[in-house]
Amino acid sequence: MLKVLVVEDEDLVRHALVSLTPWNDLGFEFCAQAENGAIALSLYKEYKPHLIISDIRMPVMDGLAFVQKAFHFAHEKKLFLPEVIILSGYSEFEYAQKALQLGVHEYLLKPFEDEVFYATLERAKNRILNRLEEKKDFESSLFQKLRSLDEDENDNAFHYVKKTIDLIEDRYILGIRIEDAAQEVGLSCGHLSRLFKQKTKQTFNEYLRNYRIEKAIALSKDQSLKVYEIADLVGYLDERYFTQTFKKITGFTPSEYRYHFFQ
Repeated sequence: MLKVLVVEDEDLVRHALVSLTPWNDLGFEFCAQAENGAIALSLYKEYKPHLIISDIRMPVMDGLAFVQKAFHFAHEKKLFLPEVIILSGYSEFEYAQKALQLGVHEYLLKPFEDEVFYATLERAKNRILNRLEEKKDFESSLFQKLRSLDEDENDNAFHYVKKTIDLIEDRYILGIRIEDAAQEVGLSCGHLSRLFKQKTKQTFNEYLRNYRIEKAIALSKDQSLKVYEIADLVGYLDERYFTQTFKKITGFTPSEYRYHFFQ
């Protein structure tokens, strides 16, 4: 379920949004509510919702300041930027325009009909789910690339390359060089390198790197593991280099990927 935070200073409006909206039926999970931006910011940091629904004019901290600070926190912590729906009165249209400049995709002019609200929620949900689809497409592409060995069992090259892959997948944590693999399979380094690229469409080092990132993605589901621990568990001693490599392959840092897809 996609988590939602509702921010509205008018009690009646806020309670109506929270209690009368069929969140689960619409694909959302209501997680928290706040009557001003300051409280909302604290709740955002705690729950890290996928969607924020916020009024603009509120005491203590207005909606625009809250959204700006929430986005800043997300950038600072390398988290997924939430979708935002701004609630605005006609006299506040200029504020809504400023919200759009911040990167907000949706605003609603109060009062609004349920059908309009639900349609807006649907659009926001689809944008979030599209990101999940991108993740699935990426993982499918990566795993398919790792498994794209030309399996002609009557070809001696197949057996050499298959044995090399087994060595990589057995020793990826401690590390293995192509020189070590070549010695074990009984080929010269150059010959194995050519065969490996021919059969897998990847170099030896590309396969090792991609396999490590595949394992890192699986480990990221465990929220108790720190990024440096995941790096160590897949054979990277330098957390910074691991993060750079992870982002190069997935388009996200490990923290962004975890929040984006496993929260």
